[in-house]
Amino acid sequence: MSLKKKIVALLSVATLTLMVGCSSSESNEQEVTNSNEQEVVVATSVAVTEILDELGVEVSGVPTTSYELPENTKEATKVGSPMNPDLEIIKSLNPTCVVSVDTLGADFEKQFTENNIPSMFVNLSTVDGLKETITTLGEKFNKEDKAKEIIKELEDKEKELTLTNKENKEKVLVLFGAPGSVMVSTDSSYVGNLVKIAGGNNIFESDSSSFIQVNMEEIIKRNPDKILIMTHAVPEEAKKTVEEEFAKSTWQQLDAIKNNKVYFLENGYFGMSANLKAIEALDKLGDILYE
Repeated sequence: MSLKKKIVALLSVATLTLMVGCSSSESNEQEVTNSNEQEVVVATSVAVTEILDELGVEVSGVPTTSYELPENTKEATKVGSPMNPDLEIIKSLNPTCVVSVDTLGADFEKQFTENNIPSMFVNLSTVDGLKETITTLGEKFNKEDKAKEIIKELEDKEKELTLTNKENKEKVLVLFGAPGSVMVSTDSSYVGNLVKIAGGNNIFESDSSSFIQVNMEEIIKRNPDKILIMTHAVPEEAKKTVEEEFAKSTWQQLDAIKNNKVYFLENGYFGMSANLKAIEALDKLGDILYE
């Protein structure tokens, strides 16, 4: 099984470059008709739901998730998990736009296009991507002023951080734990991006992959000083999987484990996608890196 398919399989039970804006295979005439109707917006991820709600956009469909969603979306229809949305439920809502994260955009785009579902995909893999997404959604739904207000708040908080001019030489390993599997998170992942912004030294970099298979020989060679772990899907089961992995003798050779420098990150702040808690997440990360 390919790594990409493995990630999809792992996250199918989970709550989980801006692409072309909402479009479908419908005619231009149909698109014009839709523009005169009330917007029916569906969000397929928790982070997207939170952003739309903060912008003041009414959301008719939300992901099925164990995570808490905004109060305003309490009556919204559940449309399935982020990695396995129920297309029939989504179609029944007659959406004018379905907003998804572009992590697996090509897979989603094909399904939505084949089902004539107007969709757009947003980049939430970095803090900069988060800001771009807020701007783009603000323009799409005529909430430009609110978008600017949210971004200003994020940037004001960012300026308050004392991490900007710091650099931590300690070697950091970032792991992604899900029930039954552990992978390495590179600097291309969202948490990896946070580590980079905070001045941390992630021992695994990649221009193309957010997650890579664990290579114990290489990890032992690089010998991290600290290990940061993000858990997903069912957090307690994911944590148990990581702890069982760490019990193996190969992991016990690492300085981070010998010195008890292993940190399980809070789910609400550290996940697959950038969210509105990004600045608070950086603050928490700073406490770990510069303790």
